[in-house]
Amino acid sequence: MKSVAEDELVAKEPPDENTQPTNLYKQFEMFAKRVGKELFFVFIITCTTYATLINLQSDHDVKGPSPKPFFHGNLCVEDYYQGNLNDALSKVSLVDLAVLMFYAPWDADSIESRQAFEEACLINKNEVYFGAVNCWQPESVCNKLLKGNKIYPMIVAYDYKKTGVPYVGPLNNAAYLTRFIHELKRPVQLLSNKLDLVKVHRKYHNVLVASVDFKTTKGWDLYSVILDAAIKHLKSDPLQMYVKWCVATWPINNDDPMIRLHLWNRTLAFNESIINDETLVNWILRETRLTSRWIPSPGRSKTQLLDDTFKRGPVMILFTPQNPYLDLHPTYSMLQALSIEYFNCGKNNIQGHYINKYLSKQLKLFFQERPKQIKECYKTVRDKYPEIIVNWQKKPNATSSVGSREWETSEKEKTNTESNYFNDAVCKITESLFFDIKLSYCFKNEHDTKTTEGLWKKSGMDLTSNYVSTDKFVDYWNENDCYRALLADKYFKFSKPQEESKINVTSVLGLACKANKSMTFIALDSNLFYHVAKGFGINLNKYREKTAALIYDQKTEMVHILPRTTHVTKESMAKLLTEFLDNQAKRHLRSSSDPEMNFHSYNGQSKAKESIEIQTLNSENFKNAVFNNTENVVVYFYTPICAYCQVVAHVLLTVARLMRNVKDLKFFRINGSSNDLSWHLAVQTYPTVIIFPAKKKAESYIFPYETEITSKNLSQFILSNLSVEARLLAMIGLCTVWDSSEDYSKHVHYCLREIKLACDDSISKALQSYRRGLVYKQRNTNVTITPIFNRLRYLKAFSLVLDVTHKLNAKSMLKFGEIYNSYLMQS
Repeated sequence: MKSVAEDELVAKEPPDENTQPTNLYKQFEMFAKRVGKELFFVFIITCTTYATLINLQSDHDVKGPSPKPFFHGNLCVEDYYQGNLNDALSKVSLVDLAVLMFYAPWDADSIESRQAFEEACLINKNEVYFGAVNCWQPESVCNKLLKGNKIYPMIVAYDYKKTGVPYVGPLNNAAYLTRFIHELKRPVQLLSNKLDLVKVHRKYHNVLVASVDFKTTKGWDLYSVILDAAIKHLKSDPLQMYVKWCVATWPINNDDPMIRLHLWNRTLAFNESIINDETLVNWILRETRLTSRWIPSPGRSKTQLLDDTFKRGPVMILFTPQNPYLDLHPTYSMLQALSIEYFNCGKNNIQGHYINKYLSKQLKLFFQERPKQIKECYKTVRDKYPEIIVNWQKKPNATSSVGSREWETSEKEKTNTESNYFNDAVCKITESLFFDIKLSYCFKNEHDTKTTEGLWKKSGMDLTSNYVSTDKFVDYWNENDCYRALLADKYFKFSKPQEESKINVTSVLGLACKANKSMTFIALDSNLFYHVAKGFGINLNKYREKTAALIYDQKTEMVHILPRTTHVTKESMAKLLTEFLDNQAKRHLRSSSDPEMNFHSYNGQSKAKESIEIQTLNSENFKNAVFNNTENVVVYFYTPICAYCQVVAHVLLTVARLMRNVKDLKFFRINGSSNDLSWHLAVQTYPTVIIFPAKKKAESYIFPYETEITSKNLSQFILSNLSVEARLLAMIGLCTVWDSSEDYSKHVHYCLREIKLACDDSISKALQSYRRGLVYKQRNTNVTITPIFNRLRYLKAFSLVLDVTHKLNAKSMLKFGEIYNSYLMQS
């Protein structure tokens, strides 16, 4: 064997000549392999880089898919699906009133709003031009101009001056959009006499009136300012529900102000030196005082309006479906009347008194006369325009279509014409509105009518009506109101509430000045704010006509809800209001059961599939279930948004399965985020486990928050709060956890031994208590030792069964259960 030194000498010797070529060949071969791998790696990187550059170039060169029409086959809406904004604006400039929808074809909101936009077009196509522009199409004019805008869709209306007025209402509701267009078509109402002013004031409560003399240039300038301001005010009041803009056509005295704002309790005069649309709108917004109001529909951006309203103090909230086709909403009118009476502190406030009287009269007419009006209107439309009824029957769930509607003049002209001054005003106003076509209601003979038809045809528009005089204009207006009545009846029907004989008429007159609490009155559309109602624990689908009333006080976190069985009327809301102000209203507790089942399947003693279920409680049945004095109750508080609660739920099911042999030990759960409990039962941390021991409900215990909720920890927590008898039986159940163990006999033996030791210890303590009881009984005959004696008898029987039990089967478990049930009966 060679040494290490010899090996080193051999290594230092020069190689033999015969072996040298072989070594050189191997070295060259290794070098070639190494270089080849590097070259191959470089080649792969080069090819990959080249392919990437080619793909980038090709992606840049390839154009997107060609645009397709968004409104498929719709002849009402003109679709500029290629993004031709210039063509759309050119068409807008040729018409008197236009509505454009700027959309993106992939946008979900645009797709959802498409049907409502089409329905609104079919209803208003006779007077309004509807167009849609694809503003997402790359390289289009609309995309370049509105590049920074990422919100789709946008609906903008263009008035006679081509001023864009954005629509801020619900995009997927044709009724709201139609009401907005209706107010934009006629933003100013003409008043021919003071009686008209009284009627409008009682109807709208807040009315701006401008006295205009159309015979002078100054009067026309003022009318132009009023018209512009009314249109501008639609941005904050799109349905014109709070302030009605009117023009008085009767002569006025020189001392009277030209512009007045009639509120529900006073009248203000506009005294600013500069009169323009901006100053006028700001003055209206600053001076208008509303006793009640509709909360605007929720937009796509968050609003602080509701939160700010709640911070001001208690709020009476009315949830009811809003019908935009109606000028008088029956349920909301009751809230209006209640709020006016509440704030009417002045003894001489005649205006508020007459407004309330008018509302009461209109409510009676609405429920008594409106069914007759609907029936007559339906007959008129069916006889004169049968295609409308056919379309309604075809689409029972959609807004009615009026695509082929043509106004006919078969009826005789009405003889009750307005005054000549009023006729002249209407004539001049229509001339100013229809500035391009010069269509007005000033023509009086057949020649003028033909001339007008020629102007319509020259403009490329259809002559869908033949109203050319003031009388025909009134006829058209009446027919339009009739058609709106049918649309309103189809959109939502209000039935007359039942008379509540048990509710006494409660007066809230002037309570705002007498009570120490402020109050705000608001109304929310049930179809748009159902999630807000759900937050208060109200399921509007279970309420009559989806209408509910409540009072919410954020400071005290109290909610007082009108009972679901009580109809929402002015009297019932007044009773709720007075009870709240007198601190007599009962707090409403949200109560909703979780519909999902909470159960766990397992293999029972017979090796068959069994299941254990934990019942879900709510605010209504919590007290009866938990405060049952004969049962030990474990309650698990959770929320669906708590991820850790799902883990704890499995732990609770496991423990409930192991302790199922204890008949008076119940496990429940409750969703704390959707169920309100009394303040001493509410928890702030989820998950939370509380045990309510039998016969000692006041001594409830919470599972320590700093301890991890595991099967072992939770079992020990429950055992420590049970009576001795229930604890031993529950420990027997816990021994069944070794059913599937390989060392079953060994584990069960040790488990039963621990229970035997605990049982013997309990017998020792019970005997000591029994001896002390005998001593006390000799001194005081009122002392009873029967409970201690019953416990000793139970422990003795339990211990004897433990001595002969070596296997936990169905028979042995049944024997332990019989002993425990016998003890419960004796106790």
